[in-house]
Amino acid sequence: MKVLGINHIGIAAKDPQRAQWFFREVLGLPFHGDELVKEQKTMTHMFAASTKGASFPDSRLEIVANHQDEDGPIKKFIETRGGGIHHIALAVDDVKEAISHIKRHDVVMIDEVPRAGAHNTQIAFVHPKSTGGVLIELVQEAST
Repeated sequence: MKVLGINHIGIAAKDPQRAQWFFREVLGLPFHGDELVKEQKTMTHMFAASTKGASFPDSRLEIVANHQDEDGPIKKFIETRGGGIHHIALAVDDVKEAISHIKRHDVVMIDEVPRAGAHNTQIAFVHPKSTGGVLIELVQEAST
């Protein structure tokens, strides 16, 4: 298993429109697009984590919000914990191998097999009870 770096930091926003405005207008971060992840009832809003010319152009910030008024994991997270960092997404070279590697260490996975993620990725979540309370997402970018 090879961790390539931080793919993104997922941020649960109580007010996603205000968070988007802040990232775009105040910080001047490039916007990479919105995507609905129907399976999770979650709308994602992806931003570069740096402005042009900065040293980490591949790092991103992802605002995650509940889709409409449906019950979903983000709604539950905000109700119990408030807004803030929801997850850390690590880029991996092979998400299937990463799952196997992690399971060999008796770590509990939320996703036993990769699933489709936002922005044309394959993902799997590691259960926070195995990581000291931090929700970790493993992300494999689509091959080009």
